[in-house]
Amino acid sequence: MEPTNIDKIIKVGAVFQAGRILPRWFLHENRRYDIKEINYQWEDFEGLEKLMFFSVSDGTNSYEISFNLKRLVWKLNKTCLGL
Repeated sequence: MEPTNIDKIIKVGAVFQAGRILPRWFLHENRRYDIKEINYQWEDFEGLEKLMFFSVSDGTNSYEISFNLKRLVWKLNKTCLGL
């Protein structure tokens, strides 16, 4: 299935461990999504702001979320329903 762009601010529960950020769950539209797997992660810049991107899965669907290290804001960027 084709990814859907969302681009919405979300709340995320994450563990900061040994210099790494490990998202565990996120809230979107009053629903909690438990992250079962981090498939891939990468860094990029938006102007001077560094962003950490995560491709994650809840076991059924995949999502792309990002963390803006300057603004300390999480976003749900994309969803892909059905792995």
